[in-house]
Amino acid sequence: MKNSNKVIQKRREQIIKILQSIKSSTISELSDKLSVSEMTIRRDCTVLSSMGLIEQTFGKISILPENDEANNDITALHSIRNKIAQKAANFIENGQIIFINTSATAIQTIKFLTDKTFIILTNNLKALEFTYNPESTLFLAGGEVRTPKKALVGDLAFNSFHTMRADVGIIGCTGLDSEMGISTSQIHEARINREIIKNSAKLILVADYRKIGTPSNFSIGNFDDIDLLITDSFANEETLRLLRKRGVEVIQVPI
Repeated sequence: MKNSNKVIQKRREQIIKILQSIKSSTISELSDKLSVSEMTIRRDCTVLSSMGLIEQTFGKISILPENDEANNDITALHSIRNKIAQKAANFIENGQIIFINTSATAIQTIKFLTDKTFIILTNNLKALEFTYNPESTLFLAGGEVRTPKKALVGDLAFNSFHTMRADVGIIGCTGLDSEMGISTSQIHEARINREIIKNSAKLILVADYRKIGTPSNFSIGNFDDIDLLITDSFANEETLRLLRKRGVEVIQVPI
């Protein structure tokens, strides 16, 4: 009889806890500790590696430190975000006005829009790192620059989004669950994110599996605000079921 998803999830959480405690191990050692076959542990570790949680090198299994937003170009998590952003770009049409927040995933959408013309307003200074169609226009919100995230915040940034209306808003979040709705950990960005949601005719939420089913500190919107959620195949299925029940279109990119 096959193990249930809950049993598999619990075992993978145990692997993470063991590695957090002892930093590194082997397939054989993990197999002994958890009393399951090496084949099962190897399969679990392959999934956890794809999720950007562990690293497998020279027979050693190691925990990866929490991903650094400013330096994650070589991680599995970056690959997941890249696929989500690429999918989001498919929903942008020529000539649209687009809002993008400070999300590392949302801003990557720009690099997949070189064949389209658009007007973008963003409070994410990382937008300057991308190549644009010469017929497109980029507006940066004003305000205070907060590092290392390169986010523009404050009244000037808020007013930029307050005085415009977008055809599409593409935003990321820190958490998405039934209790808090869409949430962020950044108090300085919360009010701006709410204004982006309010003034976007269509809202595309881009969020990797870590955000789904997990609440954060400050609510910025609810399920009904979302028109389309783009996430990955590791996302929490119960939360996705609730979203679909509320009429939200959900796309999971395969990993």
